[in-house]
Amino acid sequence: MAPGIVLSLPLLNACAGSTAAPAAPPVAALIVKPRTPASDADALMRLVQRSLPQPAMARYARPMSGGAHVVYLTPPATREQVPALIERLRASGDFEYVDLDAPVKIK
Repeated sequence: MAPGIVLSLPLLNACAGSTAAPAAPPVAALIVKPRTPASDADALMRLVQRSLPQPAMARYARPMSGGAHVVYLTPPATREQVPALIERLRASGDFEYVDLDAPVKIK
């Protein structure tokens, strides 16, 4: 077992020494479901980005069940802009469903 641990240390150091810029923290997370299933994350993000004022305002997060996906809105988007950005995505006609990804309490 010890050799495996020793071999993994250089990999950890390589990751820690990465100079890649960290991704901007999300302003909000959205759940989006395209009307036509996206072939991959890039195809989905093309749909999202063509509806936003600045393509850099969104980043793919992860797939969900039922053909939905989580997409992060990132700076330069602000919390105040989120409702209008959701409406832009809905109005595009490319999505069956667009909503804020937030906890829901059942009463």
